[in-house]
This record gives sequence, C-alpha cells and structure tokens, in this order.
Amino acid sequence: MSTEGRQPAPEFDDTRYERPQKNWVCGHACEGCPCRLGPSTSGACRAGPECKPLLVAAAGESKGLWKCTRPADWGGPCPTGPNPDGTCCQVTPPCVPVRSLRSRRGLLVRLTVAACLGLLLVVLYGPWREAAINPGPLTRVHSGPAFAAAHSAAGVNDTQGCVHCHAVAHHPPGEWLSTAAASLVPGAPLAPAQLFSREARDFDPMDTACQSCHRPHSFHQASVANDTSCSACHLEHQGRGQNLLTVNPAHCTACHGDNSHMTDAALLARRLDPALFTKKIAAGRVAFAVARPPEGLTARITSFAADHPELRLHAPGTADPNPLAFNHALHLTGETIPLLDGKRLDCRSCHVPDQSGALMQPVRFALHCQSCHGLPIDPSTPSVAVPHGSAEAARAFLRALPAAYSDDAVRRLGLSGEPLRAHVAEKLDALHFLHPSGEVLERKVFFGDPSAPAGRDSCNLCHVVEATPAGATPRIVPAQVPDIWMPRARFDHARHTQVACITCHAATTSTLTTDVLMPAKATCATCHSPAGGVTDSCTACHGYHNPPPTGVTKTASLPDQLKRALASAP
Repeated sequence: MSTEGRQPAPEFDDTRYERPQKNWVCGHACEGCPCRLGPSTSGACRAGPECKPLLVAAAGESKGLWKCTRPADWGGPCPTGPNPDGTCCQVTPPCVPVRSLRSRRGLLVRLTVAACLGLLLVVLYGPWREAAINPGPLTRVHSGPAFAAAHSAAGVNDTQGCVHCHAVAHHPPGEWLSTAAASLVPGAPLAPAQLFSREARDFDPMDTACQSCHRPHSFHQASVANDTSCSACHLEHQGRGQNLLTVNPAHCTACHGDNSHMTDAALLARRLDPALFTKKIAAGRVAFAVARPPEGLTARITSFAADHPELRLHAPGTADPNPLAFNHALHLTGETIPLLDGKRLDCRSCHVPDQSGALMQPVRFALHCQSCHGLPIDPSTPSVAVPHGSAEAARAFLRALPAAYSDDAVRRLGLSGEPLRAHVAEKLDALHFLHPSGEVLERKVFFGDPSAPAGRDSCNLCHVVEATPAGATPRIVPAQVPDIWMPRARFDHARHTQVACITCHAATTSTLTTDVLMPAKATCATCHSPAGGVTDSCTACHGYHNPPPTGVTKTASLPDQLKRALASAP
C-alpha cells in the first residue's frame, strides 16, 4: 500500500500518537505510518479525511476558494489543497485495528488466571486433592495406616492422619479461606506484621498437636526472649527417611548468632532468680559445678570452631573440687609404682566405661586401689587390714584387733585352742612394740607418723582428715569425684575409643588433684571442625529441651510468662 502523501511532517511529535494505555492500535502502525486519530475504544477504524475544508469567499459573493484546515501538528495545510467540490484530498485509507501489546498481555493473564482457578477447583474438589496439597512425604513415624487410625478424626477418610496436626485439612476449601482470613488479623501468627516481627509467634495449636503425643519439650532456658515452635526446628514433609531429631545448626545460630537475640536474653537473665537456671542432675551423679555468669550463656556463636567460647570448666579460677589427693603423673610414669599384671598402670586400669559406654564408672577403692594400698595393720599379716569407707568402722576395727587376728588365724591358718591364743598374743605383742598404746596406733592410722611424711597406708595419704575433740572419731572429708564434667553438654566415650586417652586428658603431666584434666575447646576443634572433618553441629553436644525449673508451669509461652512476672514485680 502506498504511503505517499501521508508522511508526517518533520516537526511531528510521534509521542502524541503513542497510546500505551489503549487496547487498540492502528493497523498501519506496522508500516510505520499510523493514522493520527487511531481506533475507537471498541477497536473500530476511524480513518477518513484529514481535515474539513473551509470555503473562503469575498463579501457579497457566493463563490470562493476552498482552504485546507489541517492542523499544524498534523503537517499543516496540504500543498494541493481541497478538491474542487470542497472535499479533503488527503483521505487516510482504512485499516484493520489490532490489539496493543498491553491488551494481549492482559488477555493472556486473564485467561491464565481463569484456567488456574478452574484447575485448582477441579483439584481441590476432585480425588487428587490430598496429593496436590501435600508439600512432601511425611516421615515414617508420622504416616501410614497405623498413625492415621490412631489420630484421624471420626467420620473423616484420612489415610495419613493429617487432621491430627491440620485441623481443617479435610474441610471444604471455604473453611480454608476462613482459617487463612483468621490468620491475617493483627497478632495472628501469619499476619504480615507478625511475620516480620522479632516477637514470639503463637504456634500453640500446632505445638499442642505435637505435645499430645510427645512429652512436652517446650522449655529451653528461662532467659529465652523469643520462644520457638516445635515445627520451626523439626521439619516435617521432608521425606519418609527424614530424621526429625536431626536439627540444622542454622536453627540454633538463628538465635545464638544474632546479637539482638543474645542481648535480650542477657538483659532478661540479669533480672531472673539464678535458681531458674539450675541444671537437674540424675540421682547418684556428681556434676562439676562452675559459677554461671550474671548475663547467662549469651555469647554470640555462629560455629564451634570459629567463635564458640572456651569450655567453662577451663574458666579462670576453676579447679577440681575433689579433696582426695591423687598424682596422675606419679601413677602413670613413676618408677616406684608396682606393675599391674606385669604392665604399667594406664588410664584404663582405673577408668572403666559404664554400660552405656558414654560415661566412666566411679573409681572404687576395692577394685582399683586396694591391690596396692591394702591398709594392713602390720606388714607381716597383710590379711588383717583396716576397713575402708568409714572412719567409725576403722576405729571400731582398731579397738577390736584381738578378734580380728583371731578370725584371720581361724580362717587362714585353721588354728584353735591354745595355738590360736598364742598366735594372737604374739601378734599383739609385736604390734605393741611398734605402737605403745592404742591411741598412738589410732593416731598413726588416721594421721600418719608425725615425725615423717604421711605413711603409705595412712588415711591422710589420700584423704583430708580433720581432728575432732578428744574421744571423738576423726572426720574424713568425703571424696567428691565428678563423673559429669559438662552437665550442659553431651559426651560419649564410646564414639571416641579410637582416640588415645592422653590426646584429650593431660594426665601424664598432672601432679595436682586440682588440675582439671578435661580437653580444651581447641583440642575438640582439632576434629570437630570443617578442617577436622568431624561434625561440629550444635546438637552433637547440646540439647535444646530442658525440664522447666521447679515451681514453674508452662501454661503459655514460658518466656513471655516469666517476662510478665518480672514486669509485675515490685
């Protein structure tokens, strides 16, 4: 099609034709010469004359000349002027208007939305509903017919037990919309403002479902400023083989690696009763105690090797509180120490794992010490020995030595009658020669020879023996050997059997009982770090869940409850 005679003037502003908000454009736009008027809103072509010629006649005359009235911004009057009959000579040829890009995009979006809504309705009301809304397979423990039978609602065909955690899972989609709308009100867990808030969100309905089967594990520490939901760390719908007990360290560092969270926890800890942070220890266990900082354990931590603080049992001023005197270096390397089964003593001679393999059994005198420290009353009769474990029993034994010698002779030598009496008298005479009186003997047994260092088998060689008023039994300070050195962490010796004991415990150089022979953080990080290749996950040593402090019940989010109690305190 010829475009001659329809070229825009050089001064024509083409932006006057650009109509990005219109749904239709001129069909000649693809030729580079669209008409100036453009299609109507309904898409009809409005092509025609470019002007309405004006008849210019002299006064009093009926005839004149036709004058072109085309606007200047459309090119001004045309050179040839109107036709003789007064019609415009520049007639825009008609076209077939086409939809604009905006209109085509809008139409595509509307069609897509309609198709998606239709497909969604088909899925949600059809037999594929459960498979479509499930974000992923549940773990084995939370799926299958057995779980569904135990936790499905009555009258609901629930093959997975979804309603146990999602109350409206099998309700019509209208119920879902109502539930979603309820979650958008201010303060609800899914409200936009709440999603971007650092304050604790209320996931109690989901947590209640978890704790209906599992013993409540909602408590962490009293100074937690923002509580955490079960489902935030234990992620479901990750596959049937997913281990819900495996927690990503990122969930821990989300709080412990955040300065603002730790600052809030430190401020709260300073205002709380220290008794709220007391760690409960199993009966029969002795734990190594280290003073808790006023701000609590709120140092910022992003990984074990990078910025985890030094283990608190190595804090300045800490020492083994056990009053029992013991020189590890002497027993392991000393030349005067007798051999055990033809071998030098080593760590395993005294430290034996318990049934779990995680901790060590307590060292027992009868099992680990008595073979060398037999406590004989005289070297010639080692079978007559002072009983161990009670100062009262030891004193009673010393005051009944004739009976002890007599029982030993009957049992060991088979003596009786006059030979028995002569044997006992001989032993007592020899003992009297060494110890002029019973008081002297008793003093040497408990306190050793005052004129020489403590004897090898006197009580004060190992124990702290306190003098008492005359006539009273001396007091032996009880031994306190910790068997749990890090009560807030876990350690399993069974998983470290391939490592030599002295790699972590510097026993061969320790001469003082006060030495804390536990590994430093750097020793652990040698293996437990990215460079060492062994896991350094927070949960490898620490657990999140702790029993609530005595007297505190969790009726709501416990940290919030504690904060409310603090706010109301005088």
